[in-house]
Amino acid sequence: MSRSHIPVEIITNILSCLPVKPLVRFLYVSKQWYAVITSSHFIKMHLNRSIETNRERTLILKEDNLLPPTHYFSVDFPKDNQFSKAVEIYQPLHDPLYNWNILDHCHGLVCLEKDDEEVLIWNPLIRKYRKLPIEPIEEPSGFLGETYSVLAFGHDPYNNDYKVLRLIHFDTGDKVEFVVKVYSLRSESWKKIEEQWPNNKQIYTRKSTSLNGAIHYLEVLGGYICVIVKDNCTCKSNDVWLMKDYGVESSWTQIYKIEQDVMPWTVEDFKPLMFSNNGKKVLLMEGQYAHKNFFWYDIEKKNCKVVKNRSFPKSFRLKTCIGSLLLLHGDNEERGKNDGVS
Repeated sequence: MSRSHIPVEIITNILSCLPVKPLVRFLYVSKQWYAVITSSHFIKMHLNRSIETNRERTLILKEDNLLPPTHYFSVDFPKDNQFSKAVEIYQPLHDPLYNWNILDHCHGLVCLEKDDEEVLIWNPLIRKYRKLPIEPIEEPSGFLGETYSVLAFGHDPYNNDYKVLRLIHFDTGDKVEFVVKVYSLRSESWKKIEEQWPNNKQIYTRKSTSLNGAIHYLEVLGGYICVIVKDNCTCKSNDVWLMKDYGVESSWTQIYKIEQDVMPWTVEDFKPLMFSNNGKKVLLMEGQYAHKNFFWYDIEKKNCKVVKNRSFPKSFRLKTCIGSLLLLHGDNEERGKNDGVS
């Protein structure tokens, strides 16, 4: 049977099982394959399979430099729980004078921000990005106090859209006002949320994360809301709990408890990043902000092993990606001399 007589449904199903990089090359096989791979239906099908199988897990490392320029690295995570060599990748809209910071990640997309004003949504695996239009800050009439912004990024499953939330905080000392705007990747525009927001309470600007269409000021681990309980008095234990049934308080389950004697450093500084392929180990990062070391913690054996990889930057911030074709119709990122992504 010739390729031209294979039903499109079978072609679609076979292609959806493939990783991102060959799919990008297969765009040029034929007009039919191009139409299949670039369709919203296929992109969603491929993403769902990536989520289910955890395929093409990749770490995106941002070298933690106070002064620009910033260097980014890609690290593959094969099935044997070993990390490949860190390969430098060229960040889009590279600016030698200013650093872009990693805001958050979702479904293979990484959100970058610069000075709380310029924002990029970037798919590093396919070299595509979308630069958001700069939205001016509208100060209340007669306002003379302090102003700052809080940004969050995530997926809206009800509308199948990816959104950036921007909360602008106006503080006069005795009064607080807020302006909230949301950028929709689907409509490519900002929208002001015309609702009454509290004007007498402080909204904390802790790091946020997205799950099930909501912004949370907690962690996410393995697709579940995660909370870390630390013994701040003795710094000798670190408990991690997951909400196994989203929104059900009684479903909080302790996954592990790390005691100080199994770790080479203070355990309160460790944050879970991801589970191993078999779910019996968890990858831990050292440090609250800039990270220097990785550890595999064996949940059953209650011991840890340092991840050694000399190609990693000395200090870095990171986010995780999975195989995704989102932003396939976005802008092409520029290629640097040392860009090793193919």
